[in-house]
Amino acid sequence: MKVFSKFLASISLIMAFCMPVFADGFNKSAVTGFRYGPNMGWGFLANTPFVWGQWLPQAQGKFNFTWLEPLDMLPYGEKLGVKPSYLRMDFGIEVTPFYCGYVAGLSLRPLKSNPFIELSYNYESYLYLMSNLEMVTAEVSRKGEIAESWNADYVVDHIWKDDAEFDYAQLFDFALSMGYTFSKGSIVGFTLHYILSDIGTDFDGKSYEYKRNLPIFSRDYMIVFELYGRIPLNKYFAAVYETSYYQTAYLRSNNTVEKESLGYGKALVGIHFSWLDGLQNISLEVGGWNRNKDRFYDGSISQQFLIQLEYQGYFTFPIRRNFKE
Repeated sequence: MKVFSKFLASISLIMAFCMPVFADGFNKSAVTGFRYGPNMGWGFLANTPFVWGQWLPQAQGKFNFTWLEPLDMLPYGEKLGVKPSYLRMDFGIEVTPFYCGYVAGLSLRPLKSNPFIELSYNYESYLYLMSNLEMVTAEVSRKGEIAESWNADYVVDHIWKDDAEFDYAQLFDFALSMGYTFSKGSIVGFTLHYILSDIGTDFDGKSYEYKRNLPIFSRDYMIVFELYGRIPLNKYFAAVYETSYYQTAYLRSNNTVEKESLGYGKALVGIHFSWLDGLQNISLEVGGWNRNKDRFYDGSISQQFLIQLEYQGYFTFPIRRNFKE
C-alpha cells in the first residue's frame, strides 16, 4: 500500500509541473462544446473500483444550462478561442442513487489573457434520499473505526432502510482557477476550492458527503485542490488527466478530538472523444485513489484502482456557428 501511495504522490507531482470548471471536477466537454451565449446539455458520469471494497462507486445523471456573456464584443455562437473573457452563469440538476438536487453558480474570467484566471461561486442544494448516515469522524481507541466505517460496505448497509430519513444538504463552493492554453490547443491548469457544508442530520452532526466521497460533519468545510489537462491528438481525440485532493476540517473541543481531518487523493488519465463539432463528448479514464493516512484504510491495493466513464451532449441553438478548419 505504501508503494502505491508513493506512486500516486509521484504522479500528482509530475502532473503539477507538467500542467473550465463547473463545481469541482474538470469539465472536459466545455473545451469543445461551449460557445458564447446559451449552452444547454445533458450527461452522466459513473466510476467504480476494479475490486469492490473501500471506494463507494459513483453514478450521476445531470442536466445543465450555462450562459457565457462575453465582456467585450458580442460573438454569440462562436467558440471561445485562446483568450476568452466572460461572465458565466450556471444552473444544473443532478440525480444520483444517493441524492438529487441542483447547482447554481456565477463565474468571472475578467482578463483577456493567457494564462487565464477565473473566479467562481457555486451553490449546491441536495436532498439525501433515505441515506442519512452516521459516520465515525474521530478515533478515540485507535482500533480503526474510521477505516471500518469509511467504506462502501458500511455505507450501503446503512442507507435505504425503513427508518432512514430524507436529509437536506447545502454547500457553498468558492473557487479560484488558473490555467494556460498552448498554441495547438492543449490546456493545463489548476483549481482551488473552499467549500462550506450544511447538512441536516440527527446523528450528532456526523454525516457523509456523497458527491466528494468522504465523511464530514454537518457543519464543516472542505479544501479541494485539482490539477487537470487536455492534449489534443487529432480533430476528435484528446488525452486528458485530472488529479484531485480532498481535505476536511479538524475539530477539537477542550481536550477531546471530535473530528479528525480526513483526506484522500485521486488521479485519472484517459481519452476524450468529441464529435459533431463538440456537441457530443465521451471520455474514459483509469487511475487510482489513496487516503492520506494508512490507519484510515484497511483494504487491499486492488481496491484503489478506478475506472470512470463520462458522457456530455449539448443541444444546438440557431445562433451556433460552425467554423471550418
